[in-house]
Amino acid sequence: MPIPFLDEAISYGKVGGSIIAAARRWWKARKRRLTPQEKLELRVKWKPQFETWIAEHYREQLRQDCIIRDMKRMDHYPQIAEGKGISSWFRVELIDTYERGIMVGLGLYGLIEEAHGWRRGEYETEKDKMKNCTLAGFIPYENIETVDWDGDQYYSYPHIYCYFTFKGEPYERLAYCEERKLNTHTYHTEVADYYAVRKLSKKKEGWTRWWRRAASV
Repeated sequence: MPIPFLDEAISYGKVGGSIIAAARRWWKARKRRLTPQEKLELRVKWKPQFETWIAEHYREQLRQDCIIRDMKRMDHYPQIAEGKGISSWFRVELIDTYERGIMVGLGLYGLIEEAHGWRRGEYETEKDKMKNCTLAGFIPYENIETVDWDGDQYYSYPHIYCYFTFKGEPYERLAYCEERKLNTHTYHTEVADYYAVRKLSKKKEGWTRWWRRAASV
């Protein structure tokens, strides 16, 4: 004797299972989960290529521009989309490598060291105390799909196609770094974490605004 609603329940269960399986596949692809072997293969592949390119451009004093492009939005190029969030492509400087990937320069800033850490300085009043640093984005080798080293008709320097898996960005972390030289070798050392600097800078700006308001009374 057939059990009422059993066939229907089984059908719904199959549909639900398919949805869950599809959601798991989507989440895995979104997070770009790679095995340790796959990560190692990509690091071995990209490390010598980037190190050679960077060393050559420092030695010859050539421009180090490159274009970072989002793999999932690669067809948005060369249009410039307006709105919230990081752009699907943008220009940066390819400045160095680190143990897991490449470092790209996002801008130059002056930092001031205080008792509790580093903050952004004010050029007009504090330029003599500033340490000049580059804000660097750290992109792991395993988040790089491919590189067009020759560029195209719009930008004739490397186009680096990345997966933006870190909250919609390609960087696993951001930090302020100082450029140094050892004989003919140029390298970068980390000075301070980006978010720590931002926190202290906002605190300083708050005190400065309060002091200016109090002084104007």
